Amino acid sequence: MTIKVDNLSIVKSEKTLLSKINFEIGAPELIGIIGENGAGKSTLMHCLSGLEASKQKISLNGRTLESYGNQELSKLRAVLPQNNDLIFSFQAREVVRLGLSLSSLSIEQQNEVVNDCLEEVDADTFAQNNYLYLSGGEKQRIQLARVLAQLYSSKEENKYLLLDEPTSALDLKHQVSVLKLLKKLSKKRIGVFIIIHDLNLASLFCDKILLLKQGTLVSFDTPKNIFKPELISKTFETDVLIMQHPQTSSPLMVNQIN
Repeated sequence: MTIKVDNLSIVKSEKTLLSKINFEIGAPELIGIIGENGAGKSTLMHCLSGLEASKQKISLNGRTLESYGNQELSKLRAVLPQNNDLIFSFQAREVVRLGLSLSSLSIEQQNEVVNDCLEEVDADTFAQNNYLYLSGGEKQRIQLARVLAQLYSSKEENKYLLLDEPTSALDLKHQVSVLKLLKKLSKKRIGVFIIIHDLNLASLFCDKILLLKQGTLVSFDTPKNIFKPELISKTFETDVLIMQHPQTSSPLMVNQIN
């Protein structure tokens, strides 16, 4: 299992969105992508998912992204974008089933996958409800279940899950439960990339952190090495205090009030 990004740059309308990004990941881990607004996080996620240009700059399991067909790629990686607009009055469980559109599983097997995914995101109690009438957080959990179903139905061993702010609309309970689930997936040979704004949750759950600023990669390292007062204060242009979490000793950040 490897992802390699080699000198990746993206320029649009004479604006540099990413500049000479390089990193390599050789094991299934939970990778947090952090940075201020406009740092290039979503652009990098689009590149990793194959939705952006420069596919020849990114290798997945030893092959460039451009060498994969769309159907082949769908078996290796699932993508949850920041916005998931849906205008049809589907039941929530049928939205999850959309992740199995290309699956060769039997109906019985599909039902089992859908049920498992709904349970994993704590959405089985409203699985029969109209998706359009769900709260923002409930919709987010259903969409997460959909991309999980896509991955679970694939027989490929080395798979990836790419998530753009999957906890943004969730309450505290479900933020933590989703991150615990993603951590568990990373232990099952699924590499997980997650754009996340809550630095304390990133510190608690992520194995590695990609820190971006103005389209450049500031650092790629463990949370303990990334979450330093001088580095975070400079990158986010705000003063922070960093202490140890009382349970895990991981870095815990608070804004400094001057």
